[in-house]
Amino acid sequence: MDNVKKIHKSDISAFLKFLDFLNEGIIVIDHDRNILYMNNYIENLLGISNGEGKHFSEVVKNNYLYSIISHEYSSDVQEEIIINDKKFLVKIYHIDDKKFIHLTDITPFELYKQAKKDFVANVSHELKTPIAVLKGVIETLNQEENDPAKKKFLNIAEKRIDQMNSLINDLLIIARLESKEDKLIKKKIKLKGLVNSIYEDLAPIAEEKNVKFFNKIPENFSIFADESKISILLKNLIENAIKYNKEDGTVQINGYEERKFSIIEVTDTGIGIPKESLPLIFERFYRVDKSRSRNIGGTGLGLSIVKHIVEAHKGKLEVKSEINKGSTFIVKIPRK
Repeated sequence: MDNVKKIHKSDISAFLKFLDFLNEGIIVIDHDRNILYMNNYIENLLGISNGEGKHFSEVVKNNYLYSIISHEYSSDVQEEIIINDKKFLVKIYHIDDKKFIHLTDITPFELYKQAKKDFVANVSHELKTPIAVLKGVIETLNQEENDPAKKKFLNIAEKRIDQMNSLINDLLIIARLESKEDKLIKKKIKLKGLVNSIYEDLAPIAEEKNVKFFNKIPENFSIFADESKISILLKNLIENAIKYNKEDGTVQINGYEERKFSIIEVTDTGIGIPKESLPLIFERFYRVDKSRSRNIGGTGLGLSIVKHIVEAHKGKLEVKSEINKGSTFIVKIPRK
């Protein structure tokens, strides 16, 4: 029995030594918030030594970390915090009456994400001018050309340039939203009239598919938001509802209020979205059905833009969908 105890203790000692070599932080505290264990990484990060046995308030001086550890969560939690100008992902696990706190430095990943966003924004900006020049040249050639065969190719080129221009504009919209460059200019917006004006631009697409549009928003319904951003949001949702609808289908938009939110619902009778795709549809360039989307067109950024606009307004975005029955997108904008 003594040998078993010795082996057990040596195993624990070896495991703790292993944790000391980790390039991630580990803290274990008991129900009285005394520190049972912390590895070398955490001690170096927080600039302390011999923290074990002390109350965590004596040791943890970083306000963000202190707040997370001291809060009584009913379940496991994960948060992002800043320590010494670095970004950490903090995960807290509850086992019996103990808290296990795990810190991972995600600064390199965040820098990579930012570099990728900056690259896309810069490339999009640089492409905008040459694309505009190309469009002008092709439009001029098309107006002066009388040969039907040549005009056909010029029309195809003009259409492709318009698609490229839409992609660049969408990428620039996302870049501005992500960088918080565009400050929201909020005001009270009467939504029914705005929706009608947006639909006027989309009516030719709806008529081509014989899709009927119903604006059920009450005359006096309004939201407190940035009108230009909400216009982009509504255009993307209504255009998708028309494009991915069935022949002779319907699109309906409604508005109402809950306690804290003004709600906008866009419902279609379209092809629907599979359950496994629902968590992914707001990602950039994600397409549920790639072959169908290629035929329909679009940049693949519409729903990502919608998500960014809702987040900029501190709102919520939900979707309900059934295959071959249609989808409902629910936008919740805070009333105040």
